[in-house]
Amino acid sequence: METTPRASFNDLPAEIVAIVIKYAAEPTFTQDEEYEPTNLYSTARELCLVSRTFRHLALPIMLHTVLLDFDNMPAFLHALRMQNEYAQTYPALRFEYTPHVRNIWIGECLDECPSDAPVDSSFTSEPVSDLDLIAPLLLGASSLAIDFSCLYLVTSCIELAWTRMDKSTDRGSLPLPWNTKTLTLSRMSCDTWEMATLASGSAFLASITHFIALPPEEDDTWLHILFRTRRGVGPQNYATPLWMSYVPWNSFERLERASLVFPRVQLPFDTFEYSIGAKLHAELLTLPGSMLKGRRVPAEIQGSKDTEEGYFSLQDGNAAVSDEDFVSLNDVHVAVSDHPVHFCAMTTCGSCVHPDWQKVWASGLQAEGRWVL
Repeated sequence: METTPRASFNDLPAEIVAIVIKYAAEPTFTQDEEYEPTNLYSTARELCLVSRTFRHLALPIMLHTVLLDFDNMPAFLHALRMQNEYAQTYPALRFEYTPHVRNIWIGECLDECPSDAPVDSSFTSEPVSDLDLIAPLLLGASSLAIDFSCLYLVTSCIELAWTRMDKSTDRGSLPLPWNTKTLTLSRMSCDTWEMATLASGSAFLASITHFIALPPEEDDTWLHILFRTRRGVGPQNYATPLWMSYVPWNSFERLERASLVFPRVQLPFDTFEYSIGAKLHAELLTLPGSMLKGRRVPAEIQGSKDTEEGYFSLQDGNAAVSDEDFVSLNDVHVAVSDHPVHFCAMTTCGSCVHPDWQKVWASGLQAEGRWVL
């Protein structure tokens, strides 16, 4: 019986091999099926275990956009420690992550966030901390997204980088020790910004050109729905979230635009469907940065006449209303998502719904401030 010769991966043209590797290594954030973030890198990760060549070709693609949260942060920190140990023991296996990370998402990590406590290692001459390892990677990305409750991690990283700049040289003449231009924050709340009180934090905020706020605490999202459904604002108006008054906008010296996300509420609206976890289309409102710097945060974005029958303005009843109290919708760019997403993470039945916001961000929102779903 004649045997059929087995095809070898090495027999393929280099161009075909490159396509195969890219297909296997590049996570597809725009998949139509149910989003499962834990499986995004599974195929590429398995192939990296069997081929050193594949590993060195695939890792730059895998690292382009990094998604970290409570579940996978420990494994990622372990991988960083391993690269540090490889540098001392097996240099051929070491891979420098930082130059390849362009976008990084850090979700709610709780106690798994990196600390500045030294990690003992038998392979390195001097113990290093997890913060030492992740700070260059986090600050090297041009687009950074992080849960607002973990903003202290960014503060710690920039303070570490800032203090290690050459103190003998005027810091104003040195390049900043970070590349971040787009800052995305999720689950915003009305807390103060400790970052803005530090010289390093002020310098970091001053370098941001695009600020994106993904849906805040669910109370703010629900408040927007109530304003629309109970005719607290007009059908084309938006009440600005309360947390906006706590943001140190004047520190964002180079801010070109700020983007806010609202659930799309069109009357009639079924609040019960929303409360049990139904998905909604999202609206992305992008304002020029000049509308937020050096002025009072507007209370409302107005797209319809306040005199419209059946609606009242948030400014009604005020003794004096100035132009600073509202922004015209004509000055705001509005984009509607092609597909609905979860705004409510907890249903009335007590079951959890996994929000798709990291998928939305990774699909292109972090780069262009637009929906790519």
